[in-house]
Amino acid sequence: MAAYKDYYKILGVGKTASDAEIKKAFKTQARKCHPDMHPENEKAKWTEKFKDLNEAYTVLSDKQKRTIYDQVGEQGYQDFTRGGGSSRTNGAGYGGNPYQQYQQYTYNGNPGQGFGGFSGGNGQFSGADFSDFFQSIFGGMGGGFGGFGQNFGRSAAAGQSSGDVEAELTLNLEDAHRGGNMQMTIPNGRTVTVKLPAGVSEGKKIKLKGMGNPTRRGQGDLYLIVKIRPHAMFRLEGEDLSVPVVIMPWTAALGGTISVPTLDGPVQVKVPAGTHNGKKLKLSGKGLSAKGSLFVTLTIDVPRTLSREQKDLFNKLAQLG
Repeated sequence: MAAYKDYYKILGVGKTASDAEIKKAFKTQARKCHPDMHPENEKAKWTEKFKDLNEAYTVLSDKQKRTIYDQVGEQGYQDFTRGGGSSRTNGAGYGGNPYQQYQQYTYNGNPGQGFGGFSGGNGQFSGADFSDFFQSIFGGMGGGFGGFGQNFGRSAAAGQSSGDVEAELTLNLEDAHRGGNMQMTIPNGRTVTVKLPAGVSEGKKIKLKGMGNPTRRGQGDLYLIVKIRPHAMFRLEGEDLSVPVVIMPWTAALGGTISVPTLDGPVQVKVPAGTHNGKKLKLSGKGLSAKGSLFVTLTIDVPRTLSREQKDLFNKLAQLG
């Protein structure tokens, strides 16, 4: 059996941390651990760290998964592993696996779509990249779509029939931007294909007709409410995105071309001469959807070490200034 993972320690928060504290910790750690923020020869190491971070956030940001994780606990999991995979606690009735009761939903992204993954390093990482520890507890619940969580079965908005229910559908930013078809098995046992529109926004409701609870008048509908995870690099505001980019002093003074990350890959952007620290550039059509924009905030970096020639040039600039 896999070793126990302390998700709280991985995120650097206490066990009583609020949702806001968990979200803040993830964003802070993700910026540090994102593979794209490190040299090529270190990407493999940071990719693994980022996977652990993503997995920890997947569990602790989801109320149902966090409750399950806390209920299992380190001692309970170790008791289970010492028993060779058979529970000495309350596993009876679940085929020897005390966590089988939690493994009731499955989420399957179409091949190549990358649903449930996160972008970083050299490619996409799907739900299959979640650790054996995660799989041993949550099994088919997966991580990419966040699960239906405890919201499934909740009555939908007032005015709808009692058979209608709502559930959260948690997406990574890249998946929400890209859209596409997703296969998923819903709690009534049916496997359905959900078509996500490209650029689907937070709070958007996707209706699955006849997939809700049965009523005397017929079958109700299932409403999937889109939730988008925080991203390590981009900040989402409506359909707009913002990203910080560091430039060197000479680029700011003289102007030049820089590489800017977008959800569709890096693009070349011209920086005007005389750019000040904090200046924002707007890239229309590069937001969450084609209607959104990407706002690039430029930060001027000062080299930590200078060659003798560079020092001489800066001294000359100081004398001229």
